[in-house]
Amino acid sequence: MFPYTHLCFARDTLGNISNEVVLGAIFPDTVIAGFLNHSDTHQNSEALHNYFKRVGVFRDFSRGVITHATDLKGLDYYCDEKYENYEKGFAFEIAKPLVEKVVNLCGIPEEMGWWKAHNFVEMGSELWVHKNRPEYHGLLEKALSDVDLIMALSQVLAPFYDVSTAKIAMSFPIYGEYVLMKEVTPLELARKYHKQTLKKHGINLNLHAVASVVEEAEEIVAQSLPEFLQSCDRNVKNVFKNLDESE
Repeated sequence: MFPYTHLCFARDTLGNISNEVVLGAIFPDTVIAGFLNHSDTHQNSEALHNYFKRVGVFRDFSRGVITHATDLKGLDYYCDEKYENYEKGFAFEIAKPLVEKVVNLCGIPEEMGWWKAHNFVEMGSELWVHKNRPEYHGLLEKALSDVDLIMALSQVLAPFYDVSTAKIAMSFPIYGEYVLMKEVTPLELARKYHKQTLKKHGINLNLHAVASVVEEAEEIVAQSLPEFLQSCDRNVKNVFKNLDESE
């Protein structure tokens, strides 16, 4: 999912929100900076949680990471990998009607269509959540502006990943270049998605056409997204209950 969805989900699941929680909730996707791999941040949340527990700092950050990651079945697990009896995750299932349109729009091989279509469902979800949860507008920008916290986190994260503190710290502002921190609109989502696809695949997109499909995706997800998020909330709260009981 996109950042606003993740930070709102983290707040609902953890019951609190802070710069530390927000940075944890979006940290797995800072891999776009290129210093870590997807598996490093999405499949290591339990190990990272135990590491922070041993170090004795940034408990809220590690809990924010867990709400996002896949190894302990955070939001991305149910969004991307497996949800209920679907073939894959929620976003993939809901994206099926958009696949052909996205293949034509992006000029990509058909085998990439389902993956790219699920990104449009994520953008549609981001748009819906931003509209319906206005009380958290501005929190991502605020957290990414907290340079002292980012540096302190990076100093602790660096030895865990065996990557320099500078690279970890740089990953946050680089990530910020690829996401929306102010107004979330179909056209602005299209601009940021174009920046991502240009970097990853060298593909130029028609921004207005992308925005139109994002609007269509929002209409598709509006009926099922609230129930999906509530289901994930229950599941992830159980993850924390089990972690807390084992400590």
